[in-house]
Amino acid sequence: MKKRFLAVLPGLMLISLPAMAHIDLITPKPLMSGHGLHDTALKAAPFGAPGVDAASAKPTVVKAGSTIDLRLKVYKVHPGEIVVSYTRDMEGEDVFPVYDIASLKTPIPHKNVLLQASAPCSPTVGCTSAASDAPEFHAQVKLPDIEGDIILVVRQVMRDKVHVAADGSADLSEAYYHQAAKLRLVR
Repeated sequence: MKKRFLAVLPGLMLISLPAMAHIDLITPKPLMSGHGLHDTALKAAPFGAPGVDAASAKPTVVKAGSTIDLRLKVYKVHPGEIVVSYTRDMEGEDVFPVYDIASLKTPIPHKNVLLQASAPCSPTVGCTSAASDAPEFHAQVKLPDIEGDIILVVRQVMRDKVHVAADGSADLSEAYYHQAAKLRLVR
């Protein structure tokens, strides 16, 4: 695990602090690794890769319509979902997250969904924040049967971070973490 060091006494004592994000896409290879990042980088919608040009990123070549093994490390578990979708738009406009819904009873809309599953929970602390044992999320994801470049978007939706207004509407602006991988689908 990568570590960050914080100087407590000038030049004399160092305390090692783990440097981890909420989620880290392991496979397929992400546009930007989540491990070691400050959490705000993965909040950048829609891909969790601020400063990365998806159009010029090197893709991972896979067979169109195939099923891939998706592996994700979840460093901070929350009750909610892992949602996997895709886009052909290198800006991700069609998979941009929704930030407001009418109420908690309103389903959160996602476009081009390939998989939606419950987020993993830690066996030692359940579904609460800051679990130290970092459960992995594994899933088989069937890719679309199309040719060309896509961005596979992996999103952690944290239900405990939804804020409900006095009128009952729900604010989702703090509910997401994102990661993405560029894939080239070939026949």
